[in-house]
This record gives sequence, structure tokens and C-alpha cells, in this order.
Amino acid sequence: MTKPAILIGAGGHARSIIESMGREAFRGYADMRPADGTGLDYLGTDNDILSGYPPAETAVHIAIGFSDGGRSLDLRQRVIERFRDYEAATMISPSAIVTPGSRVGPGSSVMIRAVINRSVTGPYCVINTGAIIEHDCRLGENVFVGPGAVICGEVSVGDNVMIGAGAVLRNGIRIAPGVTIGMGAVVTTDITEPGIYAGCPASRLA
Repeated sequence: MTKPAILIGAGGHARSIIESMGREAFRGYADMRPADGTGLDYLGTDNDILSGYPPAETAVHIAIGFSDGGRSLDLRQRVIERFRDYEAATMISPSAIVTPGSRVGPGSSVMIRAVINRSVTGPYCVINTGAIIEHDCRLGENVFVGPGAVICGEVSVGDNVMIGAGAVLRNGIRIAPGVTIGMGAVVTTDITEPGIYAGCPASRLA
């Protein structure tokens, strides 16, 4: 990132990003209306950013989390698409561990005490507080890994996957695009179809 970013969103996830990265990383924020608790300048709505801040001069960081009660990343994906022409600012907390053999995709956030060990994340991923991505994993675009989740070695995760807080994914498995894995779930086999999965071992709920 070559310039302070505009934070897109001002909810709980956005405030967590500000706490993880520091206010100096951001030029201000955009949201539907001014919000309390960010400590940043309000720059207007998404439309105001798109019309008033040229992509050639502006970096953004998408700070929209999940929607539909934690079951969907659709809103986040729609916001990502709106800002595709902008530089995607990557945010890595000073307390996170990203090993030299790892690659973090543009626009991603790696939060407090998260660990990425010799693995690759796609663009716009969120590796939340205390989450662990172990060796030789590959995450697609817009993968949201909840706090304390553990993805063991050599796991492949498709695009637009939500992994709930405290979930555990066994080594060597594959997760299809569009999957939601519930909090505390233990995934021991490949998941080949989109849907909501929970339990120990995880099974499809919807």
C-alpha cells in the first residue's frame, strides 16, 4: 500500500480493524451515515467515494463483515465488486505472524495474533483475531476466517467461504466455494457443495 486507505464500512468489524492496525493507516471512512467510535473522519457514503475519490489516487480497504446473521458474505462481495478499480489496501496487524513463505492477497486483513504459516490467501480475505492458517493451505477470494479458527495443513478453501469462530478444519481437505461453516464446527472430510455446515463432525444443515 502506497497511501493511507479509505475504510469502507464502520461497523464492528471495521472498528476491530482500526484497533488492530492503528488510526494512522486510514484516511477516513465511508458508510451510509456517520458512526460513533471510529476515531476517523467521515468521508461520505460509498457513492461519495466512487464519485469524489479517483481510483488512480485512492486506496480502499473493505471493512464489511458477514451478513444474514453470519451466514452470508454476499454483501461483502457486492461491495468488493463496486471498488474493483481501486487499489486494495492490505492490513496486517503488528502482532500477527505471517511467515516468509506465505503470501497475503491484496485487500486482505490479518488481525491481532493471527498466524499464517507458509500458506497463500487470495484477495480480500479476513484472517480474524487468533486464527491459525497452517502450512501449505490455499484460500480463495473473500474467505472470512473467524476468531480462533484453525485451518490445518494442506487445506484448499474456495471463494466466498465463511469459517465461523473456533471451527477446525482437518488437514488435507477441500472446501467448495460458497460454503458457510458454523462456529465450533469440526470439518473432517471434503465439502463439495455450497451450504451451511455445523457440528462435530460437521454435516450440512441447509
